[in-house]
Amino acid sequence: MSIGSKPKIGILGAGSIAHLHARCWQRMPHAELVGYYDVIPEAAARFSQSYGGQAYSNLDAFLDAIDIVDICTPGTIHKENVLAAAAAGVPIICEKPLARHLADCQEMIDACARVNVPLYVAHVVRFFPQYAKAKELLDAGQLGRPGVIRTVRTGSFPGFNPKNTYYGDFTQSGGVILDVAIHDIDYQRWCFGEVERVFARGLSFADIEKCDHALITLRFANGAIGHIEGSWAHPAGQFRTRLELTGDQGLAEWDSLDRQAMQVALKEDGQVDRHFASPTASEDDPYYQELAHFVDCIVNDATPRVTAHDALMAVKIALAAIESVRTGQVVEIAKFAEG
Repeated sequence: MSIGSKPKIGILGAGSIAHLHARCWQRMPHAELVGYYDVIPEAAARFSQSYGGQAYSNLDAFLDAIDIVDICTPGTIHKENVLAAAAAGVPIICEKPLARHLADCQEMIDACARVNVPLYVAHVVRFFPQYAKAKELLDAGQLGRPGVIRTVRTGSFPGFNPKNTYYGDFTQSGGVILDVAIHDIDYQRWCFGEVERVFARGLSFADIEKCDHALITLRFANGAIGHIEGSWAHPAGQFRTRLELTGDQGLAEWDSLDRQAMQVALKEDGQVDRHFASPTASEDDPYYQELAHFVDCIVNDATPRVTAHDALMAVKIALAAIESVRTGQVVEIAKFAEG
């Protein structure tokens, strides 16, 4: 696969996340945003007017015109878009979750592998500077042996588009666990390795309109424990994330309410350090970093920070957590098979 040093980027899907991606592509000197496709042609045309480039009404023509496709459609149609891009031989960046169902995830991965098309899934939390710093400290051994990781991702029901019933339809979105908590599932697995079992409680099956909430406990193969809180139950405009990563030699913690500061306390020196990142710098913008990283991996045939298998495992653990909420039972990941 031959791609130049400044690949042509096309965005497939013209929803809210696509605007964020488009702004990142516009600022990236080593990529060129050239085209858009959406099943609603007027939506693609609006992107062309806002960000430049061409709107396409034909998917095949769109794929023929680009070097890399950035799939920003809802998760329920990721599969058909990934399969089309793979058939066209176009490297793929796909928003999370990889798909709504495990069998679809595997089919997508297999299809890309057969034709040697890269498939990179946008689990952006790995690129937030505070989360990446905590992982760096853990990998360097500064926090000692992994013990407990706690993460929080809470906000209101995503009702920015009142005509969009995707999030309110559990069969499509998977609720707060598959859409929101999957970020933290992926991050915790990145930090602590494979998950043996999951236990969860939540409101996914409570039939409460525009409200979902989940508490998830992960048991890792290395003996560590993970706690995840994900919520669509907060008042409008409220959003918070929190990270607490603890080993037997130290603690790294960050709360979005503290703006950009992350606090690190190590037993060996008894001091507390605070790490800051600029909210306006491109090098600290996690979405920019994520997309730039994937482009670099595609151009240089490098291993990405997030593999397609990582994305599949995040979906598997999220679906296992949903099953735990449904049954009230612990679910063993190795034995879990989606019903």
